[in-house]
Amino acid sequence: MNTYTCLVCGYNKLEDPPIYETGEKSFIVCPCCGFEFGFHDDDQGYTYEGYLKEWIQNGEKWAYLPKPDNFDLQKQLKNIKQ
Repeated sequence: MNTYTCLVCGYNKLEDPPIYETGEKSFIVCPCCGFEFGFHDDDQGYTYEGYLKEWIQNGEKWAYLPKPDNFDLQKQLKNIKQ
């Protein structure tokens, strides 16, 4: 099974791509940062960087999964291809 990476926080176990090859957003919600592609960016006006900054300022609370004891955000962010 393919997995995909969140373009906001670098979580690399998404079940669907955040953005399809056609450019359409998938509306998948990252279980780590909670970003919903197609909603937070298109409807709410967030940039990926802006949402990440706000998420960090609010304590990096995981949205749908327990935060792993060994969570390392700086390491996870390296999963994002520039």
